[in-house]
Amino acid sequence: EIFQKYFDSEYVPQKHGHFFHENPISQIEPEQYHKIESFCFVTTENIQREAAMLLKSLRKFHDQPVYIICDKLSKRFLTNQGLVDDNVIFKISAEKDELVGINKDIFHSHKCIANNVHNPAAILKKMDVMDFALKHHNNTFFLDSDIIVLDDLQEYFQAKVVLSPHHYPKQSILNGYENGFYNAGYIFCASKGFPKMWKQMYLTDSTFFEQECMNRIPDVCKVQTFSKEHNVGFWRGGIIPKHIKTLHFHITNGVDKNRDANLRRLNSNIRDTGVEYMKTNHIDLYNYYLQMTCPKKVAFVHFGKAAGVYINQYLKSTCLKSYLKYFSWHIEDYSFATNHHINWDSKIIKKFKDNGWFTFTFLRRPEEVLCSLYCFSTEHNLHIRGGGDKEPKSLEEMFDYAVRDNAFAKVWKAPDYLDQLDYVAEFNEENFSIFLLEHFGEVYEPRPRANTSRNKGFNYFREAGEISDEVAQKLFDHPEYKKHLSYL
Repeated sequence: EIFQKYFDSEYVPQKHGHFFHENPISQIEPEQYHKIESFCFVTTENIQREAAMLLKSLRKFHDQPVYIICDKLSKRFLTNQGLVDDNVIFKISAEKDELVGINKDIFHSHKCIANNVHNPAAILKKMDVMDFALKHHNNTFFLDSDIIVLDDLQEYFQAKVVLSPHHYPKQSILNGYENGFYNAGYIFCASKGFPKMWKQMYLTDSTFFEQECMNRIPDVCKVQTFSKEHNVGFWRGGIIPKHIKTLHFHITNGVDKNRDANLRRLNSNIRDTGVEYMKTNHIDLYNYYLQMTCPKKVAFVHFGKAAGVYINQYLKSTCLKSYLKYFSWHIEDYSFATNHHINWDSKIIKKFKDNGWFTFTFLRRPEEVLCSLYCFSTEHNLHIRGGGDKEPKSLEEMFDYAVRDNAFAKVWKAPDYLDQLDYVAEFNEENFSIFLLEHFGEVYEPRPRANTSRNKGFNYFREAGEISDEVAQKLFDHPEYKKHLSYL
């Protein structure tokens, strides 16, 4: 009766060879099979970085339309990541207030609620997004937003529904009766009635959210099943195929609030495996993974005349594009704080560090800092020692003040908090490139320098006689100079 109501092909009962039904997809091309016409998924703000990883990896292999149900913040994030074009279609119907209302009205004390980790209202949107895609196409491939695509997903789909077995290890096979033998985050569907049937089963006949009821789908319609190369997650118990078509794990802690230590450990284990696989086989996706998992709160100690403006502009236009920028303390995630090195101290750095900020700076040789600062200040008529007679009239005076005036020496001395920072290095193309790649997954592409002067460098000015050997040697002999060099 259910099958006749929702499906438009003949009911063919399937016999179960063991605990659950398997019908592997043929490896030989048949005369007719379904070619993927669209993809779809659901996301919310807490897993928007997973969604970006999914969309980025999917676009490496597929250009079909992608239908997304999400909230406004997720749409904005994906757009800012440069992942949205005319072939990405959004429906904003997963706002927090709406989901809270659905949970209250439909799922309060519902029998399908097995834990407080999953959001049943957001799960309900899975069927909605499949309907959304199927209104425009004959088939769709639903993916959980924490999927990472590593290969072309086209197979010889002959059934209208293709399910992904968990492929539990033998010692865990009975988990299927409790949690489901099939994974609810990976379904190819060429039946416009399937999402409605699945929703009805979820709401009326399931003991573990939308997944346990999937055990009975092969009883009402013909299905095929994905191989072990697809949908590799923690449920595999560490048994990983040599070739992986899709990984399934959370790259952030957006869902960890109610996860117990065991679940977090399981996700961490498969994530470590998956990241290493990407690093070996898909370096582009590995780099993007680093971008999506880079520090949520970044504090840049801008050392004056050490390419600070260039660094700020580069970060804000690339890997920190979606971060909100501040010049002082802030509490929100995905924030970028920056200020000059003379405005930070040990207590401030400690407060930032204690609250999870990634802190860094780039330095420059003191003699080059002084030459650059002098040229920049004279070109722009800036006061660097309070104005009037206090201002240096030459580079010789600039270096002399830098040694004799303790207050002025702050412009070049290494601050006493440098050892507290997460990253310190001399600014040059190589170091900046390594920094971007290791901490943000960003491949460095040099740009024209910003906020520069006509400074020709210390060696030029010294050889030209604008800086005497005597005053230069006073700087080189200064104990703070040697301390500064120890960080370069």
